[in-house]
Amino acid sequence: MATGREDENVNLAVTKTLVAQYTKRDAMLYALGIGCCSDGSDKDNYDRELRFVYEHHPKFEPFPIFLLALPFVAEEQQSGDEMLSRGPRLGFGIRPFPPDYVANYLEDGTTCGPLPKEFFKNRTDIKEVQDLPMLHISQSLILHGKIKLSEKQVDQGIMVDPSIRILLETEIVSVKPRSLGTFITSETKYYQDGNCIATSQMVALILGLDPEMIVPWKAPLKNNLSSSRKISEPAQSQSYANAAQEVDKDRHKQKTVLQCNIQSNAALLYRLSGDYNSIHVVEDNLLLGPDDDHSGKVQKKRGAVLHGLCTMGHAVRAILHHLDKHHHFDKSGEEGKKSEDVRLASVRCNFVQPVFVGDVLHVEVWEEEDDFTSRVKNSFEVNFRVYRGRIPYLSDMAEKQRESENKHSNVVVDSGKAQFCLRRHRTNVARTISRL
Repeated sequence: MATGREDENVNLAVTKTLVAQYTKRDAMLYALGIGCCSDGSDKDNYDRELRFVYEHHPKFEPFPIFLLALPFVAEEQQSGDEMLSRGPRLGFGIRPFPPDYVANYLEDGTTCGPLPKEFFKNRTDIKEVQDLPMLHISQSLILHGKIKLSEKQVDQGIMVDPSIRILLETEIVSVKPRSLGTFITSETKYYQDGNCIATSQMVALILGLDPEMIVPWKAPLKNNLSSSRKISEPAQSQSYANAAQEVDKDRHKQKTVLQCNIQSNAALLYRLSGDYNSIHVVEDNLLLGPDDDHSGKVQKKRGAVLHGLCTMGHAVRAILHHLDKHHHFDKSGEEGKKSEDVRLASVRCNFVQPVFVGDVLHVEVWEEEDDFTSRVKNSFEVNFRVYRGRIPYLSDMAEKQRESENKHSNVVVDSGKAQFCLRRHRTNVARTISRL
């Protein structure tokens, strides 16, 4: 049992091994859930995203961050006795919430929420905190290899879409009690055919959890995890046709601003990828600050909360759009590298405020490195930030100050950073992204 003091020699590591399965249909449904091909008026963007939603596309592939949806459908591996008594659980269909990868239980089967019982100083406190809200603070993903898809199979003349299994190992690597609540950092590794193809990290906040109840803890840093643990420390018709692009000449940044309208069924569609939390269906009772016009006159009640990972998906779509609007160069000096010619190596972001269905978002994407740096390294970084409402661009200095304040209050996703590598240039991903 955990003691009331922090002890570096106490091993509180709790690792779960889970199994998820998916098909091409699941990858396509995920892509539709984050808005791929939803704006038919932008033919270029429609054609670009068709490879994520059409199985016969010559370059068909899962959306780059599709793996982040799999923990919600993954299930813990069962012992032989469990298999005999309950039967196999792994299958398709609606999943319970919370999913296995964040659910923890006491000896009697009672849930103790996302924090295992070992981290409570007194077990009697567990039931008092079960209903406290949990907020998704930040998310990161590092891709080490390619996501595999099933090969085409024909059964009596009918093509089938066999499922593929993927092994997930998830563990808590940090527990930080604070006056606001307790921050929990968990890390998940994804394995296919014995190879680790990705590492993700999530930071969550159990809001209002008394820090005096919790044992603070940090897992020993392993060499093979050092780069991934650094990456995410916390600090619907989508209209791309009207995208406004600009170049910040003062800083020589290439910048793209894309608008995204979150339709009323956006959360209903995305939840079919596995996150069945009811807050994404029913109207939330949270009252946000002043309306988006910054009049300060009213506070209005919002609708259902959009999944944070869905917002992240929209942001990555905007990044791919940005890549197709600006040229990049490889080591030989070839020009015109598009989103299909590069692969995502890593992405991270912080969730600052919730997004609600019906919101109008603007994703701001920019680069700080020049073409020469990218050409030498065969990789490049882009930064991104997501705002609720408009982003004004004004010339008057006083207005710029107000603009800065308004932009800050409207930020819903911040500190976004993604790194890409040329597909044909294989590098040590862990080395190139360690400085993130």
